[in-house]
Amino acid sequence: MPCYYSNASLPDCLESLRGLTIASHEVIVVDSTPDDDSVLTLGAGDPRVRIHHHTSRLGAHAARNFGARLATGEYLAFLDPDMIAAPDWLAELDAAHRKGQAVVGGGVDCPPHYWARAVHVTKYGWWLTGGQPRERAQLPSGNLSLPRALFEEMGGFPDRFWEGDTELSYRLRARGYALWHVPAARTRHFDVPTWRGFLRERWLRGADTGQARRCRNAWPAIECWLRVAASPATWLVMMGRSAAHAFRSGWAAVWLASSPVVGIGLAAWIAGECEAFRGGKR
Repeated sequence: MPCYYSNASLPDCLESLRGLTIASHEVIVVDSTPDDDSVLTLGAGDPRVRIHHHTSRLGAHAARNFGARLATGEYLAFLDPDMIAAPDWLAELDAAHRKGQAVVGGGVDCPPHYWARAVHVTKYGWWLTGGQPRERAQLPSGNLSLPRALFEEMGGFPDRFWEGDTELSYRLRARGYALWHVPAARTRHFDVPTWRGFLRERWLRGADTGQARRCRNAWPAIECWLRVAASPATWLVMMGRSAAHAFRSGWAAVWLASSPVVGIGLAAWIAGECEAFRGGKR
């Protein structure tokens, strides 16, 4: 788990991990809060919890890579410090691995309030709880598991862009690995931003994704401008995909109620991508 000023949420996260039905696991926390090392006391008394305080700021993906280098297990499972794991979270991931799936991601749920759910459906619409396991185009870093050897072979999470989990997903798919989503491997994510914070995060994510796609695909300028011109159609396609994922997962009513927020969030994302396609800086 990467942590940065996470003391408020981390105790509940660690408590949920103590209740996992699979006991043969280690918990590695990489904290890079520069002026506070009190997180070191949170794992006291539990030999399975290892907390490393890094004195300089690490990005989330750099912290995950650092923690992976400290791990001793055969498999890695990534979690965020503002998530609560269900008791069978690790068991569900493990069961999917035992059935032959190398790269597995779980389902992400949220608190039961309108704003929290609307934000959640916008940001985690591909990885909701509910529905049947299926292959996905990408998996989120906050609920992801794969063999440690494979993670090392792929070079870990690319840390050049914020969207390092998207880039890792792309690299894994390019090598022929299926990205398997198991909704029953449940976590609950506590993310309730302000309107301003929500729109800013969506715009920044979109801009970063656009930069990453330009670099990965080496698109010429004409390709980028065509994508800018097609952005209204892109918005419609993304709204359709968001609805399809929600309906398959049993979140139809929530999606319909949240659709104005989903639409605005996707528009902010696409605006960020267009800025990157036009040559805007990260």
